[in-house]
Amino acid sequence: MARQPIVTDPIVRSKPLAKRKNWRTSFFTPWLFLLPSIVILGTFLAYPIIEAFQWSFLDYKIIADTGEYVGLANFKEIFTDSTFWKAFLNTLLFLVIVLPLNVLLPMILAVLVNQKIRGVSTFRVLYYLPVVTPMVVGALMWKMLYSQNSMISQVLVWLGVFDSPTNLLVQSSTALVAVSMITVWKGLGYYMIIYLAGLQSIPKDVYESASIDGASIFQLFTRITFPMLMPSVTLVSVMTIIAGMKVFEEIALTTGGGPAGATTTLVMYIFDNFMSLDVSTASAAGLVLLVMAIGASLLQMKLTSKREDDLRA
Repeated sequence: MARQPIVTDPIVRSKPLAKRKNWRTSFFTPWLFLLPSIVILGTFLAYPIIEAFQWSFLDYKIIADTGEYVGLANFKEIFTDSTFWKAFLNTLLFLVIVLPLNVLLPMILAVLVNQKIRGVSTFRVLYYLPVVTPMVVGALMWKMLYSQNSMISQVLVWLGVFDSPTNLLVQSSTALVAVSMITVWKGLGYYMIIYLAGLQSIPKDVYESASIDGASIFQLFTRITFPMLMPSVTLVSVMTIIAGMKVFEEIALTTGGGPAGATTTLVMYIFDNFMSLDVSTASAAGLVLLVMAIGASLLQMKLTSKREDDLRA
């Protein structure tokens, strides 16, 4: 009687090995997708910060590519420089002007364009146009609007602000405010979109219930809309602080830091030192600006998050 052949089961891959392979795949795959961004950010952000940190402690000669260690001498130099403190105060004043306007005006526009009315898409596009307009074009346009013979100048004379037509960009008392309005105009549509996204995430049932209870439009805004938009307020505030501290294009294209340093901000101060090949002083000022931006952003996030908790309580 012939023997039957023995049939063996196929080899089954061990489960621990399969799990180990799946873990490696799930761990490395996201990093592969992030690799291009990491390379770009490392090259154009992290590396310059490290270089600036190194130069700030050296008396660096950029042409000779040599530097002598001087410790905190560069920081002592900028902290005893009256031009630095003037640029510091101008930067703070710029933020005081821009921050509330960038928080409130886009919110009001977002509420308006969130209504179901005919042609509202056209208004959304028109309000967003400044965002996609090149700053060079926008700065030239505003220079014409601020000129001595412009309508704005004539209106200010009619209101009694000035005795005669005046170019707002050449007056020390008005130059910084005039440049601030360019920044507000430029970011109005962008921040409006952020608020609009937040508005559209608020359930409509909340408004309907409040309206049935007799809430007015003002009460709907203060009791429902504003508290629900606090995450967007935090985002817009932090973005405005960072953008306000590093403002450059508007000033460089309109006033160049003048008149008499009235619009010289910290970035303009850093730029002027770099153009004078004083890279060590510029690097020290840049690190001070970096610390200020991080500190101000964290403080604003803490304040707005606390306010958000209070409103939602």
